[in-house]
Amino acid sequence: MLNRLIVSSMPLMPRWFIKIFSKRYIAGEAVDDAIQVCTQLKKDGFETTLDILGESISEIEEANASREAYIELIRQVSRHPFSKNISLKPTALGLNLDFELAKKNITAVIRFARENDFFVRIDMEDSPYTSQTLDIYRALRSEFPKIGTVIQAYLHRSEADVAAIAREKGNLRICKGIYKESPTIAFQDKEAIRENFLQLVKTMLTARAYVGIATHDIYLIDTLEAFIRDQRIPAENYEFQALLGVPIEHRLARLRDAGHTVRIYVPFGEQWYAYSSRRLKENPDVAGYVVKNLFKFGK
Repeated sequence: MLNRLIVSSMPLMPRWFIKIFSKRYIAGEAVDDAIQVCTQLKKDGFETTLDILGESISEIEEANASREAYIELIRQVSRHPFSKNISLKPTALGLNLDFELAKKNITAVIRFARENDFFVRIDMEDSPYTSQTLDIYRALRSEFPKIGTVIQAYLHRSEADVAAIAREKGNLRICKGIYKESPTIAFQDKEAIRENFLQLVKTMLTARAYVGIATHDIYLIDTLEAFIRDQRIPAENYEFQALLGVPIEHRLARLRDAGHTVRIYVPFGEQWYAYSSRRLKENPDVAGYVVKNLFKFGK
């Protein structure tokens, strides 16, 4: 109840108040801001992936502008020594308007990425786009091997999707999932999601397919680190991933110091307010966490 009250009150809060929260979790509004954050993370021993904020556009021109923004991001980042790695939202490139439009724009970004030796992660959004996103990934993977996509552990279908991609030795980020989905297609129980997350990651690790273990859940991190050690999984088959600003720095540092690759997801862009608001509206349970950390870290 309190979390939903906080979310419903957001339109009444001044933008500067929301920005106090956002500045910890978002690199800034400009490419230069993101480059500065990634440069520091590289010095600290972490890898990064960059994402331009903005999704669910409403015009073809916006989708094409997103394509050009990603191409320009690749062009600018290519001059710096940190990770050549980006993540993109299919709806930002037109998937909510037209499948072929999105595929064309994503292909253009990936082709330019290949020319500059970048890896591209095609992000996963809510369930109306799951099959289409996987279709785009599979259609492009044979021509562009340095791409990956994302599977959300709370979806019932994910076991079959991961099994298929593991057989193909694909590249996945596995996360719990943040969008509110129907019980008919998604687990609602937190423990069930946890157990499915573990199983999905183990499927990828056992198949020696590449997996990004994207979680801030210490239990999952500890359990999978032990599994990796016990099964002697090669370091080149996985990485741990976390969102910028999530307060588990000490655990991430321990992973880094133990020799694991740790990648930080670094979002930036002018859509920081819409991004922050939308994330909270999609999942009101995050609101309490946000407010707690606002007063903890926004000082």
